[in-house]
Amino acid sequence: MNLLHSISIICSLFLLKSVLAFVETVPAVRVVRFQVDYPDADVSLVNKHNKWTTILRNSVLASLRFINKHWLICGGTELEKRSNDCGKLQVSGEVVENNHYRVNMTFVAERDPIRNSKVDATSTVFGVVQIGLKGGIFQYTNALRALGKPSQVLSFDEAFFCYRGSTLYQQDKCRKEAERGE
Repeated sequence: MNLLHSISIICSLFLLKSVLAFVETVPAVRVVRFQVDYPDADVSLVNKHNKWTTILRNSVLASLRFINKHWLICGGTELEKRSNDCGKLQVSGEVVENNHYRVNMTFVAERDPIRNSKVDATSTVFGVVQIGLKGGIFQYTNALRALGKPSQVLSFDEAFFCYRGSTLYQQDKCRKEAERGE
């Protein structure tokens, strides 16, 4: 009976620890990357423009903020969401071939399903960015007009991350790392 009681206590403690680990999970931070290709770009103009990187980032940011005005795609803390950014947006451009230019945009995004800011509707981050692409949101009339029309094929990738002191759990959740001695 004493052995049975000890086993019962050990099992109860194991179950309690499992339940506590489950309860202590939080959603992981979702980071998405989109790639927009411009197959007919005049790449000779890209290198001649001294503020190309700044114009590229500001233009992509304006496009994403326009989408975010209608569909809440930009993630981050509440303070970050009120700033003039979109999920700590990072933008880069690269020449793929002679007349082929690619824009890479990476940012913290809300989880799917995302909400419409005006009506009771939901969608996905990929879905609304794809609609924006088809609607011309990434075809620019400023110095970026050298890129020409974007390809209608949108490349998309996502990953989930945890803050320091937590580990990724079940692909999209974080749980606190066990302290020494636990």
